[in-house]
Amino acid sequence: MFFERFREAWARLPAGLIRVGGPASEPAIDAWQAEWGHALPGQLRSFWRSFDGADLFHGSVAIAGVGADAMPRIASLNGPGTARADELVFAEAGPGDRFALDTTGRVWRLRAGSEERILSGSSFDRWLNAVIAREQIVYDRDGEFKAEAFEPDGEEVTPQTARLQAERGLRQDPGSAEGHHELGTALRRLGKVREAIAAFTVATELDPVNPWPWFDLGRAHLANDEPLPALAAFRSAAEHEVGLAAARLYTWAARAANEAGPAGGEALASARQEARARHGEIEEDLRRALDAIAGDDPEALDEARALLLALTGSLPPARRRLPIASTDAGEITPATPPRAAQKPRGKRTRQSPRRRS
Repeated sequence: MFFERFREAWARLPAGLIRVGGPASEPAIDAWQAEWGHALPGQLRSFWRSFDGADLFHGSVAIAGVGADAMPRIASLNGPGTARADELVFAEAGPGDRFALDTTGRVWRLRAGSEERILSGSSFDRWLNAVIAREQIVYDRDGEFKAEAFEPDGEEVTPQTARLQAERGLRQDPGSAEGHHELGTALRRLGKVREAIAAFTVATELDPVNPWPWFDLGRAHLANDEPLPALAAFRSAAEHEVGLAAARLYTWAARAANEAGPAGGEALASARQEARARHGEIEEDLRRALDAIAGDDPEALDEARALLLALTGSLPPARRRLPIASTDAGEITPATPPRAAQKPRGKRTRQSPRRRS
């Protein structure tokens, strides 16, 4: 395997956007395989024979190598508990996420700080081609960020850019559930709800055990005045979570059932029961969230009220904001409330470039 698209991008793009190590030696590759204790994925072994690691787009993605000079070294990414026993973590992303190859050759993004796993690529080479196609869009001919690709705050990319990134990536790897999920998110931001529903649906088909494509599919159905499909999506999301996270998702299912009117009657009672069974204090959780955001964010306020109404059948009178957390200086600040089932996913943002060599 020669990775033609990768080599072409390395030669064509401005200097510094793709930095690679020299070929890894066969003894170094074999030594790591022996240390890891499993047969190495063939495509990754082929990549190392040409490139002992690579830094893509100033650290947006860093592919590990096996040599002493590789940054990062593959061994540093595969300590105890970093992935499943038969998976190899081979790369890391700017926000702290990591990428792992499973025994079938698929690529999984492991979200930092959570147990979320996202099907990021159908194979190593397709995943690599998609990363290149997606990330280069925000850079100009001089290797600097395109100002027009970002929102005025200079951090989050515009929805038009996010859509283009997702579409370009999916041309290279249509089997990426993450790519379809990001496309749906971009389309939702653009107000193209029906198209977003189609993209989220594909993501759920490719990665059915990930609750967050199901959750976003449910929200898109709600935005499109389709409460019964939303109910089914929220229930599917909840079935793949536990504890408080599951309770919040069942509360979203209750909201969809409530908006369905008589057609959602039995489902409403069931969702309420499931939410309380998963987390006995879910009602008080929602009340605290409502108190904390009242008056600050109308959209979040409407959302929290709808969820509480769906769970309890009534809304409380306005209550004073509850101080929850204190800073080191002793000042009292309200805890930031989750929007009942906030995804542990960040928006696509501008990465902090690493210093060029």
